[in-house]
Amino acid sequence: MKFLQFRLYHKGSLKLAFVSLNCLLFFSPFAKIQAQIIKESTSVNNFNYSFIQLTKKQVCPSAQLLPKRIFETAKYYVYICRGDEKNSLGYYVQIYKNSSSKIIIPVSNQVGEAYFAKNTGVIYTVTPYELVVTKLTKRSSVVLREKVNSAIAADGQSLVKGCPEGNTSFVEAATKNYIVYICGRETPDTYIAVTKNGTNIITLPLQLNYNSSAKAEDSEYVAIKGKTRYLLNRKMLKVSREGRNLVKEKILYWY
Repeated sequence: MKFLQFRLYHKGSLKLAFVSLNCLLFFSPFAKIQAQIIKESTSVNNFNYSFIQLTKKQVCPSAQLLPKRIFETAKYYVYICRGDEKNSLGYYVQIYKNSSSKIIIPVSNQVGEAYFAKNTGVIYTVTPYELVVTKLTKRSSVVLREKVNSAIAADGQSLVKGCPEGNTSFVEAATKNYIVYICGRETPDTYIAVTKNGTNIITLPLQLNYNSSAKAEDSEYVAIKGKTRYLLNRKMLKVSREGRNLVKEKILYWY
């Protein structure tokens, strides 16, 4: 009888092991797929993930004043925190990545997505495209200018207006007041100019006779709208109408 019980118990154990093995084999591919979905989701929602990670630490003047914007450059994080009764426009918080030293200043002005903060003769300006620190003297001088690598809102959405999805950014150039993108799929075909505060954007087809040289410094792109001509090269952005310059600005950086 004991031998029979042992065989029945052993047989039941084998069945249970077989069922467990089948479940494992069934769920393993599912687990892999699920892990891949999570991985892809994290990649697609990179801005959301970054915002969650960066807001885990209290960076604003109080826990009630949560960040509504986060800008990241190579060396800094800049947070724009919500305002209160004392400072309705909010607070500018700049953190140096290497030392975590922090600057907190009330926002003094906002134009579109450009935020300005002033402190003892220095103006801090951050937009979705760059961070600029200017020292106010007899001749104002820029003491820091850094390209913003990511700019996100409280909902995790990007604030940057660049090339359309599916397009390649062949050129990204910055002047004092504009960011210009040369976009396209296989070849450059679109001119996009954005004011740094994000309030205005113009999108035009490139003229077919533009000069896109193998050497970036020799490339020149032209777009036309009515009587207005938009010209971009490595040295300048020029907007003219009937021979009269409306905009002529030096290129500060070219990617």
